[in-house]
Amino acid sequence: MATIVLRSVKGSPLTIAEADANFDNLNTEVGTKLTASTYTAADVLTKVKTVDGVGSGLDADLLDGLNTSSSDISGNSVVTRSSGNFSAGTITAALVGNVTGNVTGNLTGTVTGNATNVSGVVAINNGGTGATTDSAARTALGLGTMATQAANNVTITGGTVTLTSALAIASGGTAATSVIQARTNLGLVIGSDIQPFSNELTAIAGATSATGFYVRLGSASVAERTITAGTNISITNGDGVAGNPVITGSSNPSVDYIVKTGTNGSGDIGQSANRFAVIYGTSTSARYADLAEKYTTDKEYETGTVITVSLDSSAEGTASFEYAQRVLGVVSAKPAFIMNDDAEGQALALRGRVPVKVAGPIKKGQPLVANQDGRGIAGDHPNSFAIALETNLDPNVKLVECVIL
Repeated sequence: MATIVLRSVKGSPLTIAEADANFDNLNTEVGTKLTASTYTAADVLTKVKTVDGVGSGLDADLLDGLNTSSSDISGNSVVTRSSGNFSAGTITAALVGNVTGNVTGNLTGTVTGNATNVSGVVAINNGGTGATTDSAARTALGLGTMATQAANNVTITGGTVTLTSALAIASGGTAATSVIQARTNLGLVIGSDIQPFSNELTAIAGATSATGFYVRLGSASVAERTITAGTNISITNGDGVAGNPVITGSSNPSVDYIVKTGTNGSGDIGQSANRFAVIYGTSTSARYADLAEKYTTDKEYETGTVITVSLDSSAEGTASFEYAQRVLGVVSAKPAFIMNDDAEGQALALRGRVPVKVAGPIKKGQPLVANQDGRGIAGDHPNSFAIALETNLDPNVKLVECVIL
């Protein structure tokens, strides 16, 4: 900028040269300045916005006289970063509305509303728990054990109670951690001290009859029964209440028929030492074919042996020993009826069908006569004793089915 020489400063009048110089300098200054038309409000504002630096006397970064900054710097005015965040030491203000985002540091004042995702510890006197974990929160709030929670008045409804150790018997427990040990501790041995559970016993307990016997019908099923009288049978104390039931059979039973049980051909009516007297009937039947009677013989003979009267006084019969002798009978294997069955000797077939020892060939319908060695032989003779019922041409001795006359 040009220098102007002032008279007040010089202290004496100006020389012509100094006066000329002053005019030259003023012309130069005025000539280099903008015209008034360029100093509109918009032009001035544009120029102010672009002017920066200490030399201009203006600073576009100043806000209310303070430099702007997006970080926490003392004496600066805080502005947001490109991310929308800003940093500050302490914000002192009355905020109305929602605060969205993270608050890092201490919040002093009153918060009305909900706060989520609070990272840090909210003091108990500020409505928090003073802790960051559930266990520490219980401890801070004095909830560490049930002893602090009205231990003498605890109500448990549903759920599961887990104990760290077995509850003593004196405290109402079993002093055990297993079912088997619990029974042992309580002196309860199944089958000895207590009855094992039984479906049948449960079914019996549900029975309604006042007296009688219980009968197991199947698994968990029972029925009540009494012993009742039947035909020709009388019952005393059939329900067992007054004593043991007594079953009495009639000494004179009235029956339509007798049905036999067991295997075919087994079982007797009466006993050899205790016989019936007279058996009355219309007819009888048997599986076997001959009528026999017991006679003593001089030795035990085979089935089919022809027997004649023995001449020896020690026995009643002997094997035939002559041709056409009179025959007493033939040794029977399975007689249909035996007379004198309790007598000594062998059963000899007197009538009916029986196998006979025959020597030589024989034809069906031929008569037989006695021969030597207790054998029969084909022959037509007044002393013939049987008729052959089959033909057998074998010349040797064999058994032939015959009918005794």
